[in-house]
Amino acid sequence: MRSIVTATIFATLFAAALLLGGCSKPWTHPNYSGATLDRMFKEDSVQCQVVAGEKFPLDKHKQNREFLLCMADKGWNYHPDGEGITFQTKPR
Repeated sequence: MRSIVTATIFATLFAAALLLGGCSKPWTHPNYSGATLDRMFKEDSVQCQVVAGEKFPLDKHKQNREFLLCMADKGWNYHPDGEGITFQTKPR
């Protein structure tokens, strides 16, 4: 019971940190866009946070590594510092 509560607290804090981390979206998925992208990211990230928290309840570094692997398994691509964001302009 205690590990579930700990995992839930960790998941909430980690999601808040990800959402408040900046304006650019570091996560992309080839199959989603717009509102669907946001909704699926929330669902998948919470699931991966719980898995990582239950697997490594006391080690944040291992939790982070497990979270990234879980998200990659679900098809998400991580682009730190907005590297995955590209802007295209119309040619003049």
